[in-house]
Amino acid sequence: MKEYILVCCLIIASLTAQGQYADIKYIGKSSLAKGDAEVANGSYAASIKYYKMATEEEPTNADAQLKLAKSYWKINDMLNAEKALAAYIKLQDEFDPEIIREYIEALASNKNYDKIKPWVAKYQAKAKESGIRIDRLDAFSNVEQFNKDSKYYTVSHLTVANDWSDMAPTYYKEGYLFISDRHEKVVIRSKTKKTQSNYLDIYYTKKRPDGGYMKPNRLQKKINTKYHEGPLCTYQNNSKVVLTRNNLNDKKKAQRSRTDDQNKLNLYFAEIENDNIKNISQFQYNSPEYNNAHPAVAEDGSYMIYASDQPGGLGGADLYITYATADGGWSEPENLGSKVNTKGSELYPSLTGNVLYFASNGQPGLGGMDVYKTVLTGKEPGKVTNLGSPVNSSKDDFGLITKTGREGYFVSNRRNELYDVIYSYTYTKKTDDKLIAHVYAIDTISNQVLSNTAINVVDTRNNQFLAPFEVRSDTFTYVLDTGVEYSVIAARQQYFTNQKVFFSGSEINDELDWPVPLDSMAVGKSIRLDDIYYDFDKATLRDSSKYQLNYLIVMLQDNPTMKAELHSHTDTRGSESYNMKLSKKRAKSVVDYMVTAGINKDRLVPVGFGESKPLVDCAPGECTEEDHQLNRRTELLVTDL
Repeated sequence: MKEYILVCCLIIASLTAQGQYADIKYIGKSSLAKGDAEVANGSYAASIKYYKMATEEEPTNADAQLKLAKSYWKINDMLNAEKALAAYIKLQDEFDPEIIREYIEALASNKNYDKIKPWVAKYQAKAKESGIRIDRLDAFSNVEQFNKDSKYYTVSHLTVANDWSDMAPTYYKEGYLFISDRHEKVVIRSKTKKTQSNYLDIYYTKKRPDGGYMKPNRLQKKINTKYHEGPLCTYQNNSKVVLTRNNLNDKKKAQRSRTDDQNKLNLYFAEIENDNIKNISQFQYNSPEYNNAHPAVAEDGSYMIYASDQPGGLGGADLYITYATADGGWSEPENLGSKVNTKGSELYPSLTGNVLYFASNGQPGLGGMDVYKTVLTGKEPGKVTNLGSPVNSSKDDFGLITKTGREGYFVSNRRNELYDVIYSYTYTKKTDDKLIAHVYAIDTISNQVLSNTAINVVDTRNNQFLAPFEVRSDTFTYVLDTGVEYSVIAARQQYFTNQKVFFSGSEINDELDWPVPLDSMAVGKSIRLDDIYYDFDKATLRDSSKYQLNYLIVMLQDNPTMKAELHSHTDTRGSESYNMKLSKKRAKSVVDYMVTAGINKDRLVPVGFGESKPLVDCAPGECTEEDHQLNRRTELLVTDL
């Protein structure tokens, strides 16, 4: 995978690069100095020629050998990088431990795992405070652990590595979008082996009835600018997209602003209608000082995870999470922490419900970038798992997308280190860590499924909302843990919001149906508001009651013409007059809370009934505590629609 795709090393414009090429002066310079000039110009492919000449002219020149190795590393030629690093190490008695780490990485990339173990010991002795995870380097001596499930995978390439790269697929309609540099070339001073490279644009391919894919078509020019486009992510039933692009799309502005060979990557949001991109807007945390790239948005648009090399991170690029806010913006991004992020780079996240897939060259793996997954509980990642071979290889593997975890697409440069290819995969082993639930609402009278219903699933262990990995007009699909209690809230206009608790049990590899019944609204119809609690003998709402009332507030917001009475009832303990006063105060406290949340006070009337309308009409002194609890209740009565 070419470095300019990873995070930083992006080319601004061909004229700027050509101008630099013309400025290089070789007269009177040594081969080593000529190589340095090419590196300063950002052309590592060209620098190799001169560094090789320097090593031939002076075989004991360790500086030239190291610079040759680093140039090979930059263009991802790990076979020659390994040879050059080995030659450098032979010439030196002492050297930076980072050289050992790079040599270990090169050995792993070339599958020379049997040579790694003694070098890991040398690295540990020299770099105790380096911050590099030793478990990654140790894992190279035990790569068989990543092959144990290989027989359950079927992998095949969908695109061919000719002289371009295809990468970063994202589901769209009957196929997928991806980015590629396959169109006409522009001559530039490149960081690849060649002196020609293309800008990345967005393409769409559609699945054929026979299971193959149609010839890709370039997406409309409105979104494909003269600079790099992608990676991207669609969400909300393919109606919205967030994409990565260079933060300048005007060549003159790029030339005026340019201070180095980099043009930072930023995120942009847009809408898609009939394959037309419109209403493009910037992510509010974009910056000209660092990269924000590789977005993954929850299908319902509630949060986004993306890669950034902003200051304060743990490595070259980290994954961050941000939440959609009520005003249409995004919350302050938060680093996902050291379970996911390392001193290396974490890139190309994707979401399947609350399962996060991502690529890393800092976690234990087979070499280069590998694909990993973790289950998110809110913003907290769980155990990070390497997907193993053959999804992962000793080369760069990244950009995996899936709807079920059992089939999907990913990208790899395993066939040719210079070009990226899109692969498909299927996985047939039965797993014991996932459960699928299809959640939907039904009408309590007709028993028909209700479309256009808002569904929320809450993990009761931590009150965290889960994101669905698929949303249709009537059904939301979630990936769940087994043996967990989930609270499901369903809301729809002209229906009472309902909350129901489901238990996922210990089912394995199953798909659950979780219907939530909804009662239609009608004047004179009432519902009981459960979990509305007060301190003993007081009208003060407990915090747990406010959590429940927030759903009622949303229901009133969704039905702006509805008016209602709030009825409060007490148990039979205490005098009738006292209970009547207490119930009126409690009903008023509910109304007051909702008014402070923005509900017009003219829409709600508090009514206290005291003990006059018990649900359980038990004789004094014979009521159980359960009877008293049933009689202490709050109800909502619809008075107008």
